[in-house]
Formats: sequence, structure tokens, C-alpha cells
Amino acid sequence: MTDSRLPEEDHAASAGTLGTRHFLLIAVVLVLVVGGVYYWSTRSGGGPETLVPSPVTVVPEGSRTVTLFFADENDPELVTETRQVAIGRDFPTQVRQVIRALAAGPEMPGHVSTIPEGTELLGAFFGPTDFIVYLDFSGELVAGHPGGSTAEYFTVSAIMKTISENFPEVQAVQILVEGSQVGTIAGHIDAHAPFLVHQWR
Repeated sequence: MTDSRLPEEDHAASAGTLGTRHFLLIAVVLVLVVGGVYYWSTRSGGGPETLVPSPVTVVPEGSRTVTLFFADENDPELVTETRQVAIGRDFPTQVRQVIRALAAGPEMPGHVSTIPEGTELLGAFFGPTDFIVYLDFSGELVAGHPGGSTAEYFTVSAIMKTISENFPEVQAVQILVEGSQVGTIAGHIDAHAPFLVHQWR
């Protein structure tokens, strides 16, 4: 049988095959080069920025000068101390920081804390519609209280005056213990209802 293809057709077919092979070879080389560059760049720590987790930015809290109220060994009246306290951005955090500083006790000689030792502030919540602050203390507020009407009065008064002095927008304070209302702290002052701030100024 005689081959009917012309010489020009054979040349075109061989050229097309050769072009396809060249294209495939170039594509393989490019894949290897790109893969190698990626491998060595990521291995040496110079990989794409998206692969490196960004560090968590810690924004330091601001601080403010606050006034805290304590008892005095030689005076039947409450006394004050000023303190620089770290303050968070939201209102409940600010209240927590201030009352925790109060519970930590005084720094000046002769001043006495009116909050029983070991008492912790578990939480502080603010009702934006009724302007009541809810302070949730640990059980030591009641269990560790020395008792007596004067000591109980100083406990409530120190809390109320500290809130009033530093947060004038607050109208009332509800004292909670372990998340629940208590009838009284030491048996003399009714703590069922919120204490009105203006009555303790």
C-alpha cells in the first residue's frame, strides 16, 4: 500500500508532537521550581505571612485615682484612702476593680478594713435601666463578719460610700452573697432590698 500523505503533512504532524512534548516538559519544570521555592521558603521561616500566626496583642488597662473608705482604730467615723487602680473599659469591670481594692484592705497605719478577711468579690453587675449595681460577695462576708450593729453599719457604709464617691451615676446597690440575696449581713441591717445610695452619702 502506498502512503498517500504528503511530505508537508508529515512535517506538520512531527512538529505538533514535538511542540506538545516541549509544553509538557516546561510545565513539569515550572511545577518543580515553584514547589521547591515554596518548600525552602516555608522551611526557613520565610513563608507567606498568612501561615505565621500573629501574636495576641495585649492592651494594657488604664488607671484612675479612686477613693476607698475604711474604719479607723481611734475614730468612730469612716476614713478615706486614695488609690491608683487599674480600670477596665466597661462599667462592671470598673466597679469590680474598685470594690476588690476595697476588700483588699487599707494601706495606711491605723486604718481597718470593714470587710471580713478572706471575702472576695465574685462579680459585679449593673442594671442600665434601674441604675442598680449588684455586688456578689463570697460567703466570708457573712461567715467571717465579727458581728455587732456598729461593725455591720461600717461594712455597709464603706461599700456604699465607695460606690457613691467613684460612681455617682449609681442610684442603689444590691448586696448578694454567693449569688443570692441575704436578709442581713450580721443580723442588724435589712439587706433584702437594694440600699439607696443617697441615704448613705
